[in-house]
Amino acid sequence: MRQLTYILTFIVSTAFSACTQSKTTSNFEKSNIDNEMVDFIEIKNRAGQFDTLDNRIKRLTVEQKNQFIEKFNNSKPIGLGKSLPFYFIYVHLKDGTKRSFRINGQFIKENNDYCFDLRDGQFIEKIWNDLNVDHIKNIRNIFEDYIQYQESTDSQEDKALMTKSLKSISTVINKDDIDLIINVWMYYDPTDYTDIPEIYRILKASRPYSIEALKNRIGNKKEWETDETAPYSDLKDLLKGLENE
Repeated sequence: MRQLTYILTFIVSTAFSACTQSKTTSNFEKSNIDNEMVDFIEIKNRAGQFDTLDNRIKRLTVEQKNQFIEKFNNSKPIGLGKSLPFYFIYVHLKDGTKRSFRINGQFIKENNDYCFDLRDGQFIEKIWNDLNVDHIKNIRNIFEDYIQYQESTDSQEDKALMTKSLKSISTVINKDDIDLIINVWMYYDPTDYTDIPEIYRILKASRPYSIEALKNRIGNKKEWETDETAPYSDLKDLLKGLENE
């Protein structure tokens, strides 16, 4: 009986041991991720119900995708180890295949229990938390405040948050949200603000929804807009550019 207890204790302790506690001279090799071959990357939190709003699968932004690929490619081999995954990362490649990763803190695994060290225990958690921020709400609040006072300036804080929010959005499919993005492209032009090109990236990634929204916006000209003056006059060029991509 005592021997059985020792065996069970050993199994349980092994199953929950961290990667750093089981280094080995395994010859497992890491296959780096070719950024040019990646279509998009998704993340899922292990905690809670996967079908709830807060825990559904979320797509990484372009910036987050690049950061993850760099972190993984620079990760160091640690060895075999058992650990409970907190997050799952799915790298979708342009050839239709997918690579799946399990992550616990700074440790990441792919096909087996061989661990690699991302050397940043908060990196993946920060990505998840950033994706749960309502970036559209931030953009809407900043934009509505800006146009309310009809000034050509905005605070550095608002401009920084606008930039961060735009860069945090990969695609938009909701009509009201796309309309907001288009109006920001047209009318958010405070002095020394240079990140409007981010909007083109969002609209490009959101086709065909953005093309439909642009056609609708062109067909519903505001009373103060004219065909000859910007920014309304620029909408057709924006639409043409998206259709020719």
